[in-house]
Amino acid sequence: MDWLNDYEKELRLVFQESRKIISEFPEPLNSQGMSYLEHFNVFNAESHKNYICYLLPFWLQKSCGLSAEITRQMSMGNVFFMLYFFIQDDLMDSKESSTYERLPLANLLYVEFLNIYRLLFPNDSSFWTSFNRYIAQWADSVSNETTSDYFLNDRIKIPYKASPLKLSSTAALLLSGKDSLVPQSEEMIDSVLLTLQMLDDYEDWNEDLSEGSYNCLLSLTRSYLSTDKATTLTSKEVEFFLFTANGLRTYAELAQDTHRKVMASSLDIPHLLAFHSMLVTNLQQISDSIEAEKQLLQGGGLFYYLSKNIQ
Repeated sequence: MDWLNDYEKELRLVFQESRKIISEFPEPLNSQGMSYLEHFNVFNAESHKNYICYLLPFWLQKSCGLSAEITRQMSMGNVFFMLYFFIQDDLMDSKESSTYERLPLANLLYVEFLNIYRLLFPNDSSFWTSFNRYIAQWADSVSNETTSDYFLNDRIKIPYKASPLKLSSTAALLLSGKDSLVPQSEEMIDSVLLTLQMLDDYEDWNEDLSEGSYNCLLSLTRSYLSTDKATTLTSKEVEFFLFTANGLRTYAELAQDTHRKVMASSLDIPHLLAFHSMLVTNLQQISDSIEAEKQLLQGGGLFYYLSKNIQ
Protein backbone atom coordinates (compact mmCIF):
# COMPACT_ATOMS: atom_id res chain seq x y z
CA MET A 1 0.00 0.00 0.00
CA ASP A 2 1.47 3.32 -1.09
CA TRP A 3 -0.46 6.45 -0.12
CA LEU A 4 1.04 8.41 -3.03
CA ASN A 5 2.17 6.19 -5.91
CA ASP A 6 -1.00 4.08 -5.91
CA TYR A 7 -2.79 7.11 -7.34
CA GLU A 8 -0.25 8.57 -9.76
CA LYS A 9 -2.40 7.91 -12.86
CA GLU A 10 -5.49 9.49 -11.30
CA LEU A 11 -3.54 12.52 -10.05
CA ARG A 12 -2.13 13.13 -13.52
CA LEU A 13 -5.70 13.25 -14.84
CA VAL A 14 -6.71 15.65 -12.06
CA PHE A 15 -3.92 18.10 -12.85
CA GLN A 16 -4.44 17.70 -16.59
CA GLU A 17 -8.13 18.62 -16.32
CA SER A 18 -7.44 21.42 -13.81
CA ARG A 19 -4.89 22.86 -16.22
CA LYS A 20 -7.43 22.73 -19.07
CA ILE A 21 -10.10 24.58 -17.06
CA ILE A 22 -7.72 27.29 -15.82
CA SER A 23 -6.28 27.78 -19.32
CA GLU A 24 -9.77 28.87 -20.41
CA PHE A 25 -9.93 31.72 -17.87
CA PRO A 26 -9.70 35.18 -19.50
CA GLU A 27 -6.27 36.75 -19.94
CA PRO A 28 -4.17 37.42 -17.89
CA LEU A 29 -5.95 35.37 -15.21
CA ASN A 30 -5.33 32.12 -17.07
CA SER A 31 -1.55 32.56 -17.04
CA GLN A 32 -1.62 33.66 -13.38
CA GLY A 33 -3.78 30.67 -12.51
CA MET A 34 -1.48 28.29 -14.36
CA SER A 35 1.47 29.71 -12.44
CA TYR A 36 -0.29 29.02 -9.12
CA LEU A 37 -1.26 25.53 -10.24
CA GLU A 38 2.29 24.65 -11.29
CA HIS A 39 3.60 25.97 -7.97
CA PHE A 40 1.57 23.22 -6.26
CA ASN A 41 1.72 20.57 -8.99
CA VAL A 42 2.77 17.33 -7.30
CA PHE A 43 4.62 16.25 -10.46
CA ASN A 44 6.94 19.27 -10.49
CA ALA A 45 10.13 18.52 -8.58
CA GLU A 46 10.39 22.04 -7.12
CA SER A 47 6.70 22.48 -6.29
CA HIS A 48 5.13 22.85 -2.87
CA LYS A 49 3.55 19.46 -2.22
CA ASN A 50 0.09 19.53 -0.62
CA TYR A 51 -0.45 15.78 -0.79
CA ILE A 52 -3.40 15.46 1.57
CA CYS A 53 -5.35 18.02 -0.45
CA TYR A 54 -5.10 16.12 -3.73
CA LEU A 55 -5.22 12.61 -2.31
CA LEU A 56 -7.84 12.60 0.45
CA PRO A 57 -10.74 11.80 -1.93
CA PHE A 58 -8.76 8.85 -3.35
CA TRP A 59 -7.92 7.57 0.14
CA LEU A 60 -11.67 7.52 0.87
CA GLN A 61 -12.74 6.09 -2.48
CA LYS A 62 -12.78 2.40 -1.60
CA SER A 63 -14.37 2.63 1.86
CA CYS A 64 -17.04 5.03 0.56
CA GLY A 65 -17.67 3.18 -2.69
CA LEU A 66 -17.12 6.26 -4.86
CA SER A 67 -16.79 6.03 -8.62
CA ALA A 68 -13.48 6.96 -10.23
CA GLU A 69 -15.09 9.96 -11.96
CA ILE A 70 -16.62 11.43 -8.79
CA THR A 71 -13.36 10.88 -6.90
CA ARG A 72 -11.37 12.74 -9.56
CA GLN A 73 -13.94 15.55 -9.54
CA MET A 74 -13.65 15.89 -5.78
CA SER A 75 -9.87 15.93 -5.97
CA MET A 76 -10.05 18.62 -8.65
CA GLY A 77 -12.48 20.58 -6.48
CA ASN A 78 -9.89 20.39 -3.71
CA VAL A 79 -7.23 21.73 -6.08
CA PHE A 80 -9.35 24.76 -6.99
CA PHE A 81 -10.29 25.43 -3.38
CA MET A 82 -6.66 24.99 -2.27
CA LEU A 83 -5.51 27.57 -4.81
CA TYR A 84 -8.30 29.91 -3.72
CA PHE A 85 -7.19 29.77 -0.09
CA PHE A 86 -3.50 30.05 -0.91
CA ILE A 87 -4.30 33.28 -2.73
CA GLN A 88 -6.14 34.46 0.40
CA ASP A 89 -3.05 33.62 2.46
CA ASP A 90 -0.81 35.47 0.01
CA LEU A 91 -3.02 38.54 0.16
CA MET A 92 -3.09 38.54 3.96
CA ASP A 93 0.70 38.15 4.14
CA SER A 94 1.56 40.50 1.27
CA LYS A 95 3.11 43.89 1.86
CA GLU A 96 2.46 44.86 -1.77
CA SER A 97 -0.59 46.58 -3.21
CA SER A 98 -1.30 43.88 -5.78
CA THR A 99 -4.67 42.73 -4.47
CA TYR A 100 -6.46 43.72 -7.68
CA GLU A 101 -4.33 41.27 -9.66
CA ARG A 102 -5.23 38.21 -7.61
CA LEU A 103 -8.75 38.69 -6.28
CA PRO A 104 -10.40 38.09 -9.69
CA LEU A 105 -8.38 34.89 -10.10
CA ALA A 106 -9.34 33.74 -6.60
CA ASN A 107 -13.02 34.19 -7.39
CA LEU A 108 -12.79 32.24 -10.64
CA LEU A 109 -11.17 29.35 -8.76
CA TYR A 110 -13.88 29.56 -6.09
CA VAL A 111 -16.59 29.34 -8.75
CA GLU A 112 -14.97 26.25 -10.30
CA PHE A 113 -15.03 24.58 -6.88
CA LEU A 114 -18.72 25.43 -6.50
CA ASN A 115 -19.49 24.16 -10.01
CA ILE A 116 -18.23 20.72 -8.98
CA TYR A 117 -19.99 20.43 -5.63
CA ARG A 118 -23.31 21.97 -6.68
CA LEU A 119 -23.72 19.02 -9.05
CA LEU A 120 -23.20 16.59 -6.16
CA PHE A 121 -25.33 18.16 -3.41
CA PRO A 122 -28.69 19.99 -3.53
CA ASN A 123 -29.13 23.28 -1.69
CA ASP A 124 -30.76 21.65 1.34
CA SER A 125 -27.98 19.07 1.84
CA SER A 126 -26.14 19.01 5.17
CA PHE A 127 -22.99 19.33 3.05
CA TRP A 128 -23.59 23.07 2.82
CA THR A 129 -24.04 23.34 6.58
CA SER A 130 -20.62 21.74 6.97
CA PHE A 131 -19.31 24.08 4.27
CA ASN A 132 -20.38 27.12 6.31
CA ARG A 133 -18.86 25.69 9.49
CA TYR A 134 -15.50 24.88 7.90
CA ILE A 135 -15.20 28.36 6.40
CA ALA A 136 -16.00 29.88 9.80
CA GLN A 137 -13.32 27.68 11.40
CA TRP A 138 -10.79 28.82 8.81
CA ALA A 139 -11.66 32.49 9.33
CA ASP A 140 -11.38 32.20 13.11
CA SER A 141 -8.06 30.38 12.95
CA VAL A 142 -6.26 32.70 10.54
CA SER A 143 -7.59 35.79 12.31
CA ASN A 144 -6.80 34.91 15.91
CA GLU A 145 -3.95 32.39 16.08
CA THR A 146 -1.32 34.95 17.11
CA THR A 147 -3.32 36.66 19.86
CA SER A 148 -4.83 33.43 21.18
CA ASP A 149 -1.65 31.25 20.93
CA TYR A 150 -3.63 28.21 19.83
CA PHE A 151 -0.78 25.70 20.16
CA LEU A 152 -0.66 26.26 23.91
CA ASN A 153 -4.23 27.22 24.65
CA ASP A 154 -6.59 25.69 22.07
CA ARG A 155 -4.62 23.25 19.90
CA ILE A 156 -7.60 22.00 17.93
CA LYS A 157 -7.75 25.38 16.20
CA ILE A 158 -4.31 24.92 14.62
CA PRO A 159 -5.67 22.54 11.94
CA TYR A 160 -8.71 24.77 11.46
CA LYS A 161 -6.51 26.83 9.10
CA ALA A 162 -7.04 23.95 6.67
CA SER A 163 -10.65 23.18 7.64
CA PRO A 164 -11.99 23.53 4.07
CA LEU A 165 -10.04 20.37 3.22
CA LYS A 166 -12.58 18.41 5.28
CA LEU A 167 -15.24 19.18 2.68
CA SER A 168 -14.06 16.30 0.50
CA SER A 169 -14.12 13.75 3.31
CA THR A 170 -17.54 14.95 4.45
CA ALA A 171 -18.75 14.82 0.84
CA ALA A 172 -17.47 11.26 0.39
CA LEU A 173 -19.23 10.08 3.55
CA LEU A 174 -22.50 11.80 2.67
CA LEU A 175 -22.47 10.36 -0.84
CA SER A 176 -21.99 6.87 0.59
CA GLY A 177 -24.74 7.25 3.21
CA LYS A 178 -22.27 7.27 6.10
CA ASP A 179 -23.38 10.58 7.59
CA SER A 180 -22.87 9.33 11.15
CA LEU A 181 -19.11 8.99 10.54
CA VAL A 182 -18.60 12.68 9.67
CA PRO A 183 -17.66 13.75 13.25
CA GLN A 184 -15.08 10.94 13.49
CA SER A 185 -13.58 11.84 10.13
CA GLU A 186 -13.37 15.51 11.13
CA GLU A 187 -11.53 14.59 14.31
CA MET A 188 -9.14 12.26 12.50
CA ILE A 189 -8.33 14.72 9.73
CA ASP A 190 -7.86 17.57 12.22
CA SER A 191 -5.31 15.39 14.03
CA VAL A 192 -3.40 14.70 10.81
CA LEU A 193 -3.49 18.38 9.84
CA LEU A 194 -2.12 19.33 13.27
CA THR A 195 0.93 17.11 12.80
CA LEU A 196 1.39 18.37 9.24
CA GLN A 197 1.41 21.94 10.54
CA MET A 198 3.87 21.02 13.27
CA LEU A 199 6.27 19.55 10.72
CA ASP A 200 5.91 22.59 8.46
CA ASP A 201 6.56 24.86 11.43
CA TYR A 202 9.77 23.03 12.30
CA GLU A 203 10.99 23.51 8.73
CA ASP A 204 9.93 27.18 8.67
CA TRP A 205 10.75 28.34 12.20
CA ASN A 206 13.68 30.55 11.18
CA GLU A 207 11.69 32.31 8.48
CA ASP A 208 8.63 32.64 10.72
CA LEU A 209 10.82 34.06 13.49
CA SER A 210 12.23 36.76 11.22
CA GLU A 211 8.80 37.62 9.78
CA GLY A 212 6.91 37.51 13.07
CA SER A 213 4.55 34.80 11.84
CA TYR A 214 2.84 32.41 14.21
CA ASN A 215 4.62 29.07 14.57
CA CYS A 216 3.82 26.06 16.77
CA LEU A 217 7.46 25.33 17.57
CA LEU A 218 8.16 28.95 18.50
CA SER A 219 5.08 28.88 20.73
CA LEU A 220 6.47 25.83 22.55
CA THR A 221 9.84 27.55 22.84
CA ARG A 222 8.25 30.60 24.46
CA SER A 223 6.47 28.36 26.92
CA TYR A 224 9.73 26.63 27.90
CA LEU A 225 11.59 29.94 28.29
CA SER A 226 8.61 31.58 30.03
CA THR A 227 8.83 34.39 27.49
CA ASP A 228 5.73 36.52 26.93
CA LYS A 229 4.40 37.24 23.45
CA ALA A 230 5.54 40.87 23.58
CA THR A 231 9.19 39.78 23.82
CA THR A 232 10.93 38.86 20.58
CA LEU A 233 12.62 35.48 20.58
CA THR A 234 16.17 35.23 19.26
CA SER A 235 17.54 32.49 17.02
CA LYS A 236 19.97 31.51 19.76
CA GLU A 237 17.12 30.99 22.22
CA VAL A 238 15.28 28.74 19.77
CA GLU A 239 18.47 26.80 19.00
CA PHE A 240 19.08 26.36 22.72
CA PHE A 241 15.58 24.94 23.12
CA LEU A 242 15.97 22.61 20.14
CA PHE A 243 19.53 21.42 20.53
CA THR A 244 20.34 21.75 24.23
CA ALA A 245 17.04 21.52 26.10
CA ASN A 246 15.70 18.53 24.10
CA GLY A 247 12.92 20.73 22.77
CA LEU A 248 12.50 18.86 19.52
CA ARG A 249 12.15 15.58 21.40
CA THR A 250 9.25 17.11 23.35
CA TYR A 251 7.77 18.39 20.08
CA ALA A 252 8.08 14.96 18.42
CA GLU A 253 6.51 13.27 21.44
CA LEU A 254 3.45 15.49 21.05
CA ALA A 255 3.16 14.25 17.47
CA GLN A 256 3.50 10.66 18.71
CA ASP A 257 0.60 11.29 21.10
CA THR A 258 -1.47 12.51 18.17
CA HIS A 259 -0.58 9.40 16.17
CA ARG A 260 -1.83 7.14 18.96
CA LYS A 261 -5.11 9.07 18.82
CA VAL A 262 -5.30 8.64 15.04
CA MET A 263 -4.54 4.92 15.30
CA ALA A 264 -7.39 4.50 17.78
CA SER A 265 -9.96 5.71 15.25
CA SER A 266 -12.39 3.10 13.96
CA LEU A 267 -12.42 4.65 10.48
CA ASP A 268 -10.97 2.52 7.69
CA ILE A 269 -8.64 4.98 5.90
CA PRO A 270 -5.30 3.12 5.78
CA HIS A 271 -3.62 5.55 3.37
CA LEU A 272 -4.39 8.46 5.69
CA LEU A 273 -2.90 6.49 8.59
CA ALA A 274 0.20 5.75 6.51
CA PHE A 275 0.53 9.42 5.58
CA HIS A 276 0.32 10.47 9.23
CA SER A 277 2.82 7.81 10.23
CA MET A 278 5.25 9.25 7.67
CA LEU A 279 4.85 12.76 9.14
CA VAL A 280 5.45 11.56 12.69
CA THR A 281 8.42 9.42 11.63
CA ASN A 282 10.00 12.43 9.91
CA LEU A 283 9.77 14.49 13.08
CA GLN A 284 11.10 11.63 15.18
CA GLN A 285 14.04 11.07 12.83
CA ILE A 286 14.96 14.75 12.96
CA SER A 287 14.83 14.62 16.77
CA ASP A 288 16.92 11.43 16.84
CA SER A 289 19.55 12.93 14.53
CA ILE A 290 19.91 15.92 16.85
CA GLU A 291 20.32 13.64 19.85
CA ALA A 292 22.90 11.53 17.97
CA GLU A 293 24.93 14.62 17.09
CA LYS A 294 24.84 15.75 20.71
CA GLN A 295 26.23 12.37 21.75
CA LEU A 296 29.06 12.76 19.26
CA LEU A 297 29.87 16.19 20.60
CA GLN A 298 29.91 14.86 24.15
CA GLY A 299 32.30 12.12 22.98
CA GLY A 300 34.97 14.70 22.18
CA GLY A 301 36.02 17.03 19.41
CA LEU A 302 38.28 14.60 17.52
CA PHE A 303 35.69 11.81 17.52
CA TYR A 304 33.08 14.27 16.24
CA TYR A 305 35.44 15.55 13.51
CA LEU A 306 36.26 12.05 12.34
CA SER A 307 32.58 11.03 12.25
CA LYS A 308 31.71 14.03 10.08
CA ASN A 309 34.65 13.93 7.70
CA ILE A 310 35.76 10.30 7.23
CA GLN A 311 33.53 7.96 5.24
